[in-house]
Amino acid sequence: MQNNSSSITLGSTNLTILCDDTLQPPLHSEHGFSLLVEKAGEPTVLFDTGTSDVFMKNASTTGKNLTKVEYIVISHGHYDHAGGLKYLTSLGKKFNVYLRQDAFLPKYSGDRFTGIGWEAIKDWFEFVIVKDKLIKITNSIYAFGPARMRSKFEEPDSNFQIIKNNEMVRDFFEEELNLVIDEDDGIVLITGCAHRGIINIVLDALELFDKKIKLLIGGFHLYKSSEEKVDKVVSILKRLPIEQIIPLHCSGELARMKLEL
Repeated sequence: MQNNSSSITLGSTNLTILCDDTLQPPLHSEHGFSLLVEKAGEPTVLFDTGTSDVFMKNASTTGKNLTKVEYIVISHGHYDHAGGLKYLTSLGKKFNVYLRQDAFLPKYSGDRFTGIGWEAIKDWFEFVIVKDKLIKITNSIYAFGPARMRSKFEEPDSNFQIIKNNEMVRDFFEEELNLVIDEDDGIVLITGCAHRGIINIVLDALELFDKKIKLLIGGFHLYKSSEEKVDKVVSILKRLPIEQIIPLHCSGELARMKLEL
């Protein structure tokens, strides 16, 4: 595997990080996540779009033509993962966007609105509502979720809320999707924020595909976690069949330091 600041090549798959909190110049960084998946012989998939047009600027810098994207998968409805959608309208292409229904719900962190204005962009995209636990996007690229909640210590932060059926309730991120690239000798697992717990997501992926994880990459949402929780997550992950871990976005410095193998 080859890995530089924004591009990872694994066999016939190339991953380009288009938005992340820690990208370095000449790339732009922001609080958000977006990753481009290019698999030889298959349609190009964009996973999340960050907060703004940063992912588009970085695509231009890295020589990636986003009009070649055939499918977009949105992990969940937070602004730092779906906020960039509105900027894609400038490309004049009606993209197919995979997401679960609850991604459209108004989202809050405490009193702060953390969703996006879906109404303003609804006519610019072809939304594909995911209803099954596992859906095939291309020949070897899948989306799955939500991960099964196995332990209380990985429950989403209780500060996250949604308005559902005209009532403000706790957000358990039942719309959260993750991406898997199924290779002959293992899988690549990509997470947006892992609000439902990175261990839960990994265990679901292992059960669904019955293969080792060649690469685990994305946001693990440990940046506000105690060192005790981070250590517990690290200890469990290191006992699982995962060859390479690249924590990004909301994973936090402590998790990055302890998890990068």
